[in-house]
Amino acid sequence: MITRKEMLVADLGCGEDLLRKEIPNNKVLSFDHVTINENVTACDISHLPLEEETIDIAVFSLSLMGANYKEYLQEAYRILKAMGVLLIAEPITKWENREEELIAILSQIGFEKLTFKKTKQFIYLSGIKFRI
Repeated sequence: MITRKEMLVADLGCGEDLLRKEIPNNKVLSFDHVTINENVTACDISHLPLEEETIDIAVFSLSLMGANYKEYLQEAYRILKAMGVLLIAEPITKWENREEELIAILSQIGFEKLTFKKTKQFIYLSGIKFRI
C-alpha cells in the first residue's frame, strides 16, 4: 500500500521507529511520547504538531495503548488528507471480544470503507477519510 514515493506517512506511536526502515523511499514522520533518535518527535499523539490534512497515510502499530486511544484516532482523522488511509495493527489480546467497539469508534469519527482482518495474534484495520 505504501508504494508511491511522494506519500507522506505518519507513524503514530512509532516506538523504535522501525517503519522508517521498512519504507525508506517515502517520507515518514515519526511520533511517540518519548524520542529514541533525532527522527522521532516526542509529543502526545492526541495533539500532533501537524497541520490539518497534511498526511497521506496514518499508521498505528501496537500503539493504541492509552486510555485516550479514541483521541489518537480523532487526531489521525484530522491530519489525514481527503482520501487518506488509516492503517492499524494491534494485538488480538487487547481487542478480543471488543473488535466491534473499535470499528464503531472509527465509523463515528468519520472513517469509511473499513476493513478488518484477524489472525491468531493480531487484528488489522484500515479505513479511508473521504470527507474534507
